This record gives sequence, structure tokens and C-alpha cells, in this order.
Amino acid sequence: MDNAFRFLIMAAVTYLAFLCVIRIVMGSQYKSKSFLINIIGMLTVYGSLIIGRYNDVLKLPGFLYYILLILLTVFLPPLSLKMKSEQTLKYFALGVVAVPLLHLLFSLLLGWGDFLPFIQIPSLWELI
Repeated sequence: MDNAFRFLIMAAVTYLAFLCVIRIVMGSQYKSKSFLINIIGMLTVYGSLIIGRYNDVLKLPGFLYYILLILLTVFLPPLSLKMKSEQTLKYFALGVVAVPLLHLLFSLLLGWGDFLPFIQIPSLWELI
């Protein structure tokens, strides 16, 4: 499969997972902030995936690479959406659960282990 197509599928599924997490966290505020949530979601998900994918081209130093990823994924959504403390804690907790779950699904079902490459999970197709 083409790597660009694979990247787009991973980005789209990750974006949908981000929207689900934000929907759970924001509750009734989701509808009133939906446009802002979509903009922040695109910046967060696509920005972090692009930085992660093209870090070898960008040649960012290690500390800057991780600082950018943390700023995009951890600090941008709570600060820009003005989340309350309980919402921020929910966002952190669900984010910690969502990322490994996405990696597990991509690895098991499709054999794409590059979402979290340092955690090796065999594909179901390899196990059968």
C-alpha cells in the first residue's frame, strides 16, 4: 500500500478519535465551540503527525521535536478551548488511553506498527 495513502488513513482515524475525546471532555459546550474544535483538532492531529513523519527532513533537535509535539497535543487543546481543570484532567486521561488504543488497532488489524514504533505488536494476519 502506498505510504501517503496509509498516512492519510492514519491521520483521518486519529482526527476522528481526537474529536471523540474532545466530545466526551467538553460535553454540552461542544456544539458552541465546534468550529474552534475542528481548527484546533486539525492543527493538533495533522501538525503532530506531519512533524513526526517528516522529522528526518526537518532535522529538528531532539528536545525541540518533543517540545513541539507536547505543545501541540498536550497544551494547545486545553488552553485554546479554555477547559476547566476537570475537563483538562479528563482530556489527559483519555489521551493517554486513546493513543495506545489506536496503535493497538492499527497494529492488530492492519499490521501498521508505526504509530508508536517503540511498542511492537504483531498483526492478526501474522498470528494466524
